[in-house]
Amino acid sequence: MANLTTDRKSIRKDGTLFTHPVAASTVIYAGALTAVNSSGYAAPASDSSTQAFAGKADTRADNSAGSNGAATVDGHRSGVFEFNSSGMTQADLNQDAYVVDDNTVGRGIAAQPVNVTGVVLKRIPTSRGGTRSLAYTASGTTLAFGGGSAVNVGAGGEFTLTATDGSQIVATVTAGSLPVGNQTDNIQLRYMRCGKIVEVVSSASAFVDILTAAR
Repeated sequence: MANLTTDRKSIRKDGTLFTHPVAASTVIYAGALTAVNSSGYAAPASDSSTQAFAGKADTRADNSAGSNGAATVDGHRSGVFEFNSSGMTQADLNQDAYVVDDNTVGRGIAAQPVNVTGVVLKRIPTSRGGTRSLAYTASGTTLAFGGGSAVNVGAGGEFTLTATDGSQIVATVTAGSLPVGNQTDNIQLRYMRCGKIVEVVSSASAFVDILTAAR
């Protein structure tokens, strides 16, 4: 395209709203956390590596009998909304929220280690979703994540663990509480960030600011 040689009317849209074509054979309910799939069509958000977060649906879109794009869904890509939550506590305030399903948000790490005692994990923004092993080796007092290099944690403190695929987590270690023998846990990192937790109503409900995730 060339530079303008005459006036042009530029159509404005409210940047807080979206209208997206819906994936084939799909129903999105009003109020649902919404994502777009790898082909660019909207679908209910899920804990999936194949989706990108879009926002919160304002209308129901029933494309259950239609092909890709036969229906559209309207919604917000910014705002603070209440969703069901999975095991939230007041300590999660201002932390990132991740999609569990289209009506539920949770922590970026689904659950802390059980067998590898004395270790609390924290997700960092560059962490990738998926399930990987956390392995403690008693003879060298080392921790390894996702098959990556083992790190000596015998003195306790905070350590960054890197998986073979480059995903990282931070482990805070209490040396006196480490296991006496070798132990492993499978650690699930959720895939899709959907905003910041701005109010914890209860363990089952939280308000999420979706702006930072949908843009």
